[in-house]
Amino acid sequence: MGKRAQTFFVKRIMLFINLFIAIVFVGITLVLSVPARRTALAGVASTIGVAAVAITLAVKLLAPEALGCSACLATFNHDIFGSIGVVCDGLSAWFIAIVGFVFVVGAFYGKAYIKHYNAASAKLKLHWTSVIVTLAGMVILFTTNNLIIFLIGWELMAIGSFFAVIFESEKTTVIKAGLNYFVQSHIAVLLITVAFTWAYSLTGDLTFGAFEKFFGAANATQSFVMMMILVSGFGCKAGLIPFHSWLPHAHPAAPSHISAMMSGVIVKAGIYGILRFGSFMTCGQTSCGVAILAIGVLSGLYGIVNAAVHGDFKRMLAYCTIENVGIISMGIGVGFIGLGLSSDGLALLGFAGAMLHTLNHALFKSLLFFAAGNVYVATHTRNMEQLGGLIHKMPRTALLFLLGSIAVGGLPPFGGFISEFVIYGSFLQGFQLDGVALPVVMALAGGSLAVIGGASMMAFTKTFGVIFLGTPRTALPHEPREVGRAMLWPAYILIIPIFIFFAVPALFFEHAATICDSLFAIPIDSVADTYTSFSSLIEHISWATIALVALVALVFFIRTTAMRKRAVHESNTWGCGYAKPIKGIQYTGNSFVGTLADLFRIILPGSSRYRQITTEEIFPQDRGHISANFDFCEHSVIEPSTKGLMRFLDKFQFVQNGYLQRYIVYGLAYVIILIASATIF
Repeated sequence: MGKRAQTFFVKRIMLFINLFIAIVFVGITLVLSVPARRTALAGVASTIGVAAVAITLAVKLLAPEALGCSACLATFNHDIFGSIGVVCDGLSAWFIAIVGFVFVVGAFYGKAYIKHYNAASAKLKLHWTSVIVTLAGMVILFTTNNLIIFLIGWELMAIGSFFAVIFESEKTTVIKAGLNYFVQSHIAVLLITVAFTWAYSLTGDLTFGAFEKFFGAANATQSFVMMMILVSGFGCKAGLIPFHSWLPHAHPAAPSHISAMMSGVIVKAGIYGILRFGSFMTCGQTSCGVAILAIGVLSGLYGIVNAAVHGDFKRMLAYCTIENVGIISMGIGVGFIGLGLSSDGLALLGFAGAMLHTLNHALFKSLLFFAAGNVYVATHTRNMEQLGGLIHKMPRTALLFLLGSIAVGGLPPFGGFISEFVIYGSFLQGFQLDGVALPVVMALAGGSLAVIGGASMMAFTKTFGVIFLGTPRTALPHEPREVGRAMLWPAYILIIPIFIFFAVPALFFEHAATICDSLFAIPIDSVADTYTSFSSLIEHISWATIALVALVALVFFIRTTAMRKRAVHESNTWGCGYAKPIKGIQYTGNSFVGTLADLFRIILPGSSRYRQITTEEIFPQDRGHISANFDFCEHSVIEPSTKGLMRFLDKFQFVQNGYLQRYIVYGLAYVIILIASATIF
């Protein structure tokens, strides 16, 4: 791109940024000023306006002629914040496009979903304002290279999403879940601020250049410590263990469109942070990569095993998010290992697989939360053990959930298969590394990903079977029925890009590889063999699978056409000796995954109440079975630590004694200490 063309391009991008800021303020004003009955419409329109500008900006930046443009498009100085740069490179564009698309579709779904709450006008205005603020905060942190502005965008995202989560603020459980999320969001801010402060104290720079200077001067140990602080902070938002405990509480408490936004894109802010700041590392990448890979493996296994055993289907999807963030982290870990060993092919496959899975997870997890929201609206329960046979009442929602379940399991013909296949490829590439230790690590990680995939299929087979198949397990207060079109077509829209990704995977792989080139200096020319072979391989897999699906569809069509002229007799299937099946003999969710739960009992603490049948009971009496599963980290680590801290703080309750005179003495003592400190130092 020539100098004149680049100047013109920068001016156009700055125009989009100014337009974005204007639409954010206009949108919030519109939501707060319109009549109550128009609040949802104003919220959707404002969200679409903000997202449309952001998506247009992302498309401009993902164009081939833009990917070679300088990352810092504009810089201006501020008396307080210092040098503020607008950063819009390929990585920013990738995440902005994902966020914008999910927020637009989620806003349309949310408009129909929120109607079922009959919420007050003030609550609706606060809700839609929080959605706009969250979106604006995310775009800000994706498009700045100033550390303070980054934290401001992060705070806007955290505060906005907090108010979006506590929409049903009249429920105590919702408030507790919201506060849990709010506190952990600010633990993340604390850790990120520690890293920013460390870099600033050594460089005096408030831009991202501070990390470039820090890593340029740091040794391997300092680089590792800094990166682990950043991974801990961003991992809190991403949901990596042991910083994941807010997800299983916040996702069930939030409205389903907010759950989709949180799981699909808000947690990806943590992934963006790891990629962005990790790109400045110059040494110690191998040890950091191994650590991130290990965290990813543990998060993936821990998340999917917990997803398999929980009976709340929105909590189950929350744990599935932890699993998929773990898979993304596995790809990032492999990428850093490749950088540390100067293995460009390994780094390309790791980072590209992580970026591709970031996109795919945003799509199919939003689809699953929309389908889960449909079930909740129709049944008013999240406990799958109370459901059953909904495929007859809600066939369209059942189909949507089934497609999402296949996609999240990494099976063709969906994009999740391609992204996980690329990550598998990175593990295979890792087998060629010198030595013994790292190839063994790659083998263990690949085996773990295979276990994660198998457990994922078990979890979603259980969930789909218990909710939609069989017969109703309990009598619901009212007869469930299919939701309206306004809650169905946003899910249909999400299916389109999932299929498109699988149909043309080489196009998305090319964009991901180009971004890796600009971010991590992995020139495609240096890895031409790896890039070409994988691009060709995933394209052939795609077309072969599409041909197979088309063949199956053709056979089904021929059979259906041929059977139209024949008499069809229907009868019940063989009932294994039960002439009249009853609901009590159906598989429950716990019984379906009982073997898996026993296998991982060390990380799946639970309780069970059941009185065994004795040999003396010839005619056993009626008995019940109650069981519950707990989060190991929360139950065995966080809760005991919190209780211990509270017991320690209780010892100082005498300080807060209710006497005004003593409070005045405290204040006077503080002032004296402050003056003395200033005098001495």
